[in-house]
Amino acid sequence: KVYFHLLASLLESSDKIANTASVYGAFLKKLKKSASKKLILEPAIFELNDNEHLVFNENANDLIKKISGDILYLDPPYNHREYGANYHLLNTIALYDDFIPKGKTGLREYKKSAWCKKNSAQSALDDLLKSAKFSQIFLSYNNEGIISPDEIRKTMSKYGKYKCFTKEYRRFKADSKREHKADSVVEYLHFLEKDL
Repeated sequence: KVYFHLLASLLESSDKIANTASVYGAFLKKLKKSASKKLILEPAIFELNDNEHLVFNENANDLIKKISGDILYLDPPYNHREYGANYHLLNTIALYDDFIPKGKTGLREYKKSAWCKKNSAQSALDDLLKSAKFSQIFLSYNNEGIISPDEIRKTMSKYGKYKCFTKEYRRFKADSKREHKADSVVEYLHFLEKDL
């Protein structure tokens, strides 16, 4: 337990001085003020309680066949970028292993998930929903995702009662080479009351 507390403390403390604009897929050309500070290892804040927690590190489409519950919240990658690649330095700190860096930002090599590919994301969603033993399923996804809002609606509606909630946000503009140029993004919260 001490090891994981120290590791969490190191990850949180490192992130505070990272010279990025949030994700680690790109670094800022000039050193921002917080990135010039010294690394100070501060203890991660956690709360002891009597609740039981389980943490899994595996493909969601495999895991869903082994778990059940009341509420399932899904926040999958919505474009071609792997989440692991976006936070690769934190993964490297956690793994403390040798690897061959790739590209300008020294990315780790990642096997692309089905959720990050146009030709397989929708079927990954369908497979996960079909296998889910949860009565209420929420899916967070935005209007620039690989799966269109209409495809999500059709897929979720196959398994029960569907609703959708939307909220518009100003775009985070760190990526000048981004595919979508709009000033705002619409975040969808898709909801399925699943027939079990």
